[in-house]
Amino acid sequence: MKLVCLEVAVLAILISVGCKSAPPPQSQSTTPSPAAENYPNLTARAKELEEALAHKDYGKVIDLTYAKVVELGGGREKLLAEMTSQMKTMESEGVELLSSTSGAPSQILHDAGGIYAVVPVVSKLRAKDGVFQAEGSLIAISTDAGQNWTFVDATGKDQTELKKIFPNLDKLKLPPEKEPVKIAS
Repeated sequence: MKLVCLEVAVLAILISVGCKSAPPPQSQSTTPSPAAENYPNLTARAKELEEALAHKDYGKVIDLTYAKVVELGGGREKLLAEMTSQMKTMESEGVELLSSTSGAPSQILHDAGGIYAVVPVVSKLRAKDGVFQAEGSLIAISTDAGQNWTFVDATGKDQTELKKIFPNLDKLKLPPEKEPVKIAS
């Protein structure tokens, strides 16, 4: 199994399934925020996502996924079945998600469609040849002034995939992709 496959940590499944039939992008007016505001609900929702992953509550993971991705992926039930199947396949191949921890948002951006934040994520995975740590990022989205947040995995994605969902993606400064690092045998 290739090490790159370790990047397929949970939300990556949703975005790759969801983008297969995305409509053409529509333009929006985007204005970066002058400072990273404090959105406590963003932190709380990111923690909910961590807990859902830890407890293998894939229904909750999908509930915390950006609605457009769920819609493009064929709906909640289809994505739930796909995610459950993919996670069982990963586990049968000896890959287990040990933890996924989100950090403080690295930037917050406002536009006509809502508020967007880049949230760093560190995941630890066990594979047949050791334990690996992978760094990635989520895009958090709020369409109600920061009261509620949903997420899309931006780790290891072709920017054209993400632009189908976020036409102004280039306004967000996503961290460069890093290879997973072996941290234990």
